[in-house]
Amino acid sequence: MADRWFEDFAVGERWTSPPRPVTAEDLADFTRVSGDDHPLHAGPDAILQGPFGVAVAMGLLQRLDIHGDAVLGLLDTHWAYRRPVRVGDVLTLEVTIVRCRRTSAGDRGVVTRAMRLRNDAGETVQEGTTAAMIAARREGPDAVGRAFGTVAWAEALADEVDLADDLAGWDGTIGLRSGDDSGGDEAHLRVYRGRVIEVSRRAPRGATFTLGADPATWLELVEAPDNPFMRLAMAGRFTVTGDGYEYLRLTSALHRLADAAREIA
Repeated sequence: MADRWFEDFAVGERWTSPPRPVTAEDLADFTRVSGDDHPLHAGPDAILQGPFGVAVAMGLLQRLDIHGDAVLGLLDTHWAYRRPVRVGDVLTLEVTIVRCRRTSAGDRGVVTRAMRLRNDAGETVQEGTTAAMIAARREGPDAVGRAFGTVAWAEALADEVDLADDLAGWDGTIGLRSGDDSGGDEAHLRVYRGRVIEVSRRAPRGATFTLGADPATWLELVEAPDNPFMRLAMAGRFTVTGDGYEYLRLTSALHRLADAAREIA
């Protein structure tokens, strides 16, 4: 089994599992183990129980051999069911590392995996994220270029970006967030006359507006061949809280910040 510690994972790493057929025995065994014998799970058009896909995804993740003895435990799983799974389907798992954060103790970290389960027609049947606690080989520091939403990442952005032309007369705070309120990261850039004068986890009076997205969207932003910020924003992949008017007025500056995020990544 692979001996990978927390430091050995990097945001953007990807793997694809070998195919895994779904059999009539799978349906019978999972019905017996789960006790879920609803009529949907019987007959010639039977649909496998939803959690069957989660179980298969976890099994395929293990077969990828990317986690070893350093794994200390599973922390959470957020999952969505997109299409039914039936006997005869052939499932494949795609895994992408979207977040790596060391704990305050320094001897371990949380690694979040975005997982997509596809059938043999290429359709996504189930998808979600799951986070694991993984032991670290040593204490930090860690790379910050893809630590989206953290103060260290925002400080690197501030060092890279030039907002003098876009925000010459602006006085306010831009919040940048990755993830949701329960498990995300957020940093605030205090801007005065085109210059970032302070970076903090929270500004005393809050942000003028906060731009947020899930880690997978930030990853797509920095890995695309050309800056896709406007396309992702128009598609609703980025959300805004706070002063929407100021957000719209600062579109050019945000595009420049996106360029800086791509550069430090």
